[in-house]
Amino acid sequence: MKNRVEYVFDREPIAYRFLNTVSHWDVPGLTVKFGQSSFHVLIEYTVQKGDFDTTLSQLDDLSAREGGVEAS
Repeated sequence: MKNRVEYVFDREPIAYRFLNTVSHWDVPGLTVKFGQSSFHVLIEYTVQKGDFDTTLSQLDDLSAREGGVEAS
């Protein structure tokens, strides 16, 4: 199953840093790109079956540290 989430940041450099950091994660089916604007980062990945998948929680934690929030 694919999961899709988008985060928005106050400044473009912060969004770019978040995009660059997440793009190097070892997550199956990971796609990271700018979303609605250069302040938005859109992430898609394949949810792991079997074990509890912590990817979304890790993304939320990282975006919060960078001042980002999930786009509505």
